[in-house]
Amino acid sequence: MKKENKPIISDEFLDKLAEEINQLYGEPAEEESEDYENNG
Repeated sequence: MKKENKPIISDEFLDKLAEEINQLYGEPAEEESEDYENNG
């Protein structure tokens, strides 16, 4: 039997952390992230 591994940090925690960071530093601009993905 394979034991199910639980993540150390839950998705809910990461979502709240991302929310707080975005409030402090501002959310990333959509254009910038799209350019980065397209151009590598």
